[in-house]
Amino acid sequence: MKDLEHLNWRYAVKRYDTNKTLTTEEVDCILESIRLTPTSLGIQAFKVLVLGPESPHREALKPLLNNQPQSVEASHIFIFAAQKSISEKDIEEHIQRIATERQQPLEELSKFQLGIKGFIGGLAGNDFTEWVNKQTYIALGVAMSEAARMKIDTTPMEGFKAKELDSYFKLPEQNLASTVILAAGKRDHNNDFLANLKKVRKSAEELFEEK
Repeated sequence: MKDLEHLNWRYAVKRYDTNKTLTTEEVDCILESIRLTPTSLGIQAFKVLVLGPESPHREALKPLLNNQPQSVEASHIFIFAAQKSISEKDIEEHIQRIATERQQPLEELSKFQLGIKGFIGGLAGNDFTEWVNKQTYIALGVAMSEAARMKIDTTPMEGFKAKELDSYFKLPEQNLASTVILAAGKRDHNNDFLANLKKVRKSAEELFEEK
């Protein structure tokens, strides 16, 4: 159970210490955890925008995040954006990447490639959007867990003006749409009312049911 201490330590931080910024190594670890996140078909149909403390976009981000203090106080902001569609070229590049990394002949992957095409082709409209958005949330959870392991605070954020944010970063032109945002940094013990409050969760008996 000691391995779970970091999950008991973490909470959704409301106020960050602006005097503390994440190191390059810390940010790289969070990014690598996102890169290694399991995704459906392994296709990683999303991109993450990384805004550090020196990013020229931080002030512009504040109204897009409904003036939440984390937008400017957190050391880093990670914007998760899912692909709006997956092309045959995307699938071919994915298959080529597998063949290269695993030193497999492409013909051995032909059935897998057809399976991917069939699966994605069977997802229409909202079904595709729901499926691809879920992949970003898996990555979000992995990133928060890895951050907590390193004693880095985070805040998952859904309360933002998605259409305006997408337009600002020209995401539609990249076949992308924002799904969720992660703020990261070090908590402000003096100004965050949640900092010293006990974590509240359902009991295991309430939450889990064996069948």
